[in-house]
Amino acid sequence: MTERKMRLTRDGQAAPVRGEVRSTGRDRALSWSDFRTAVRYDPANQLLVAVPAISAKRAEHSWLGKAVAPHTRIGAGEMYRREYERGAVYWSERTGAHEVHGPIAEHWHGVGAETSFLGFPTTDEQALAASEHGGRMAGGFAHFEGGSIYWTPAHGPAIVYGMVRDIWALLGWERSALGLPMNDVDLVADTGVLRGIFEHGTVEWSSSTGPVVVLSPSADRPSSAGALDPAIEDTLDRLQPDFAPGS
Repeated sequence: MTERKMRLTRDGQAAPVRGEVRSTGRDRALSWSDFRTAVRYDPANQLLVAVPAISAKRAEHSWLGKAVAPHTRIGAGEMYRREYERGAVYWSERTGAHEVHGPIAEHWHGVGAETSFLGFPTTDEQALAASEHGGRMAGGFAHFEGGSIYWTPAHGPAIVYGMVRDIWALLGWERSALGLPMNDVDLVADTGVLRGIFEHGTVEWSSSTGPVVVLSPSADRPSSAGALDPAIEDTLDRLQPDFAPGS
């Protein structure tokens, strides 16, 4: 039987399929008149915070290039973005201003961008950690309100979220024995298992089993399938109740 998979939103509902965007209202381009009116008549308007914050973020990342669109109010809320030649900067009161660009931005937009379960970015794109052999791994990542997107030339972008992300983070993110994610974390609807596939193993979580981490054998660890460091096993055992539903 073919497994039927879907993703979850932050409130437990099925997330939109890739390419589907749930509109929260029409975006509206802003003008200097909007800003001037806010200064004179509405000093509490978040526009007065968002525009300087977006400009400061653009100055911090000059490689974004020139603006190609005006500041835009997103949907019906006090959320804003500005698009540049090589990326965009998004701002909300709860997350501040952060840039998104390249494959990570494309993947984020593919699942619905800020209207998806991922929400707004909470970091700029960051470089991957240094490998155990020295030097940085090729690729990067960005954290969002509802998860993270990791990208490498070898595997492309991958969304990691929910309990799978929490467990992977506990084990050490990309520097853990699992390595990097190879594709998006999925919820297997028939079994209720949230599953992530990584370079060197898998992470699964369900309400009935809790966290299950399995390592795959590798060239330098041919007999390591399923074997975890005893300290990691102990940590998972102690924290398993914290990963239970409703905890």
